[in-house]
Amino acid sequence: MGRLGKRIMVLALLFTLGFSLLGLQLARIQLWLGPEFKARALDQQRQTLALNTPRGHIYDRNMVSLTGAQGQPVLVVFPPLVEDKETVARELAAFLGWKGEEISSLLDRGQAFQIEVERLVPALEVFAAGSFPGVFLLQKEERYGDTALARHLIGYVQQGENKGVAGLERYYNSYLQGGRKLELVAWVDANGEVIPGLGLHQVAQGRAGQGDLVLTIDARIQRIVEEVMEERVSAGAVVVVQVQTGEILALASRPNYRQDRIGEYLARTDACLLNRALRNYPPGSLFKIIVLAAALEEGLSHLEEEFSCGGSVAVGEEVFRCHQHREGGHGLLTLGEAFAQSCNPVFITLAQRIGSERLLNYSRRLGIDEAVLGLPEEKEGYLAQDLPYPGDLANLSLGQGPVLVTPLQIAQITQAVANGGFLKPLQLVRDGPEDKLEGEKRERRVLSASTAAALHQLFQRTVEEGTGTGAASPWFTCGGKTGTAETGKSTGEGELVSHAWFAGFAPLEEPLLAVVVLVEEGGSGGKVAAPIFKAILSRVFAEIPISELAPVPGL
Repeated sequence: MGRLGKRIMVLALLFTLGFSLLGLQLARIQLWLGPEFKARALDQQRQTLALNTPRGHIYDRNMVSLTGAQGQPVLVVFPPLVEDKETVARELAAFLGWKGEEISSLLDRGQAFQIEVERLVPALEVFAAGSFPGVFLLQKEERYGDTALARHLIGYVQQGENKGVAGLERYYNSYLQGGRKLELVAWVDANGEVIPGLGLHQVAQGRAGQGDLVLTIDARIQRIVEEVMEERVSAGAVVVVQVQTGEILALASRPNYRQDRIGEYLARTDACLLNRALRNYPPGSLFKIIVLAAALEEGLSHLEEEFSCGGSVAVGEEVFRCHQHREGGHGLLTLGEAFAQSCNPVFITLAQRIGSERLLNYSRRLGIDEAVLGLPEEKEGYLAQDLPYPGDLANLSLGQGPVLVTPLQIAQITQAVANGGFLKPLQLVRDGPEDKLEGEKRERRVLSASTAAALHQLFQRTVEEGTGTGAASPWFTCGGKTGTAETGKSTGEGELVSHAWFAGFAPLEEPLLAVVVLVEEGGSGGKVAAPIFKAILSRVFAEIPISELAPVPGL
């Protein structure tokens, strides 16, 4: 083969190799990289508008929104799709009360934008009907609405930012921020025309339910509680717990507020943003539950032991009065009667038998001075480390002085009594992040079955013939304990100001619900808080089937 032939062969090989490589590259682009390049091209030709700030929803146990989320009319404008910008600018400006130049400026920027509409009116239908290409009337979700429940518990998000600053919105902020993102996307070509087959689409990023929080709260019970409180409680708290599971079914605080108008409440003097279910208060005579439990557990007394009440008792230089002191006291009465009548001298005598150390130990066993849920706003209660003076022990036995509790702590104690002495750590979250709010607490026996049965009997007696008759109802059976806790304040007429408490459960035969009522500076627990307990449960049992209040096996 001559030199020319060799050159031709080399060139042919080079051309063959070059075309082969080119063919391989074309095949790679078309078969392997084609979808990626197609996506990039589409991405360059799309306009995107975020319809929401990604944040998970907060639901009750039946998937009812607790934030009252509702639709907000919003006009969405995609300038590349607008055919007659001058007319659209004029129409939008007339409807919104804006200047035409403001709308024109937004249109000239070329980027999609949205304008919230205060309310839906017939004039908006012209945009919903598609009369103006590129302008769409949609419904954008607003997080907080008129039907929002448990507002103090849920908390709120800082306006303009995806950041929770109070309540569960704050505690679970990072988890809730992982909610599903919704975008409105328009695909257009180089001339601004909608690409056939693509057009305008709503695109969701993430799976359904992503970042959502499902609570143990029952919206039906929560609503009943809040409606009763609106009528009867200017300041205070109510907690409702499912006895057998420890699940919190309702938790409410008053005065209330609106989560979408926080600025209006910052200057108020009624502390309406505080969740009073998580705040500290003297328990008053509710503490007698612990005194009696300690005495029975230690075998220091029994329900038929007789005591004498002369209206007051002296401890050192202090004199402690019974609420019946003007009538000369209760006279001779058994321990069971003393509990039902909430007799102070008898329980001071009982506390002296028990002693400071043992009474403090039983208080800790029942959860006094320990946070129940661990929320940022939740107080741990307060319990003195020791009681150096005789008057300290006397005050403690009456729920005054060296002890403070939260309504949530009292709910947990009431649940333990109703549950036969087993304390079920209260639960608030059914479905959410792995780091449960309730932590690693376990169910434990805090009272013997016999002591729990005795307390159960005395709770019933208190409602039937004692200080808690205001809770008695012809429609359901119940038991409970009243508390009237001194605040250290007095009225202009010199009358002492007290917090009103009632803690109880129903029905008696097989307790389902434990309820705690606190009325801040409300006065007598028997006269004020007990009737509220009755009003709440009367509606709950009338409006919700018993089968739906009982725990669901396996959950």
